[in-house]
Amino acid sequence: MRLQHLLPNQFQKAISQGWPLLVPAGVIEYHGPHMALGLDTLVVDELLERVSARVDSIVAPPFWYGPTGYAVTGANQGTLDVSTERFGRHVKDVLNSFWDMGFKWIIVCIHHQGLDGPEALSIRQAAAEVIFERSHLERGDAWWGKAPLDPKDKVFERIQVWPSVLPAAAAQGVVMADHAGYYETSLLMAAHPELVKLELLGSDAPWFCNAPDSKATQASSEAGNLMWQAMVDAWEADLSRLTRPARPSPTDVTMQGLF
Repeated sequence: MRLQHLLPNQFQKAISQGWPLLVPAGVIEYHGPHMALGLDTLVVDELLERVSARVDSIVAPPFWYGPTGYAVTGANQGTLDVSTERFGRHVKDVLNSFWDMGFKWIIVCIHHQGLDGPEALSIRQAAAEVIFERSHLERGDAWWGKAPLDPKDKVFERIQVWPSVLPAAAAQGVVMADHAGYYETSLLMAAHPELVKLELLGSDAPWFCNAPDSKATQASSEAGNLMWQAMVDAWEADLSRLTRPARPSPTDVTMQGLF
């Protein structure tokens, strides 16, 4: 379910039942002559929409305008860049509001540049600041130092940042470090075929579209569907750790995602 589509009674149900809030985060960036500029955001938004169809959860509107550093192209080819500092402050404001709304779990999904890129680092810093500042505000001085936290107290996990491709999906061969090549092109072909035009890929296409191990011309919707299945399966399994704590999690990305 989409946050912006909820009626008040539906929102209250999600909060009372502890449904996770899933937050897509992406950028506007050139992805070769054959694909839409919003690929990074479109991928995470589609992923979380598919996950929410399997797991009781709410999908928030995306953070569209993340920093790119103009690493691929400049603005003349459709890439947008913003200050990481100001972007992080905006994200922090929004995460604070999600906290106020009462969401027990807030999971931000990143595809662009992985968890160590400027966008993800800005979000991870914002998440850590919200957790520590709100804990101090709500619990007082020495909220951690005065006594060990109850093992059931998951305050450090309340806001997390996860990659689109979790380890379980990577183990099945899904690659995240691929810009406008075989993997990203296949994913978009399977989800939004109208946004991919392989016929526009010529011999003069950028090198990253024709890397030897990831040629975009070899992409297919069939391959993309397999990737989507692996990615959604992995997210469903890891979210079960939050909604059904007794079930062991196959991966541990919690602290990796936060710090």
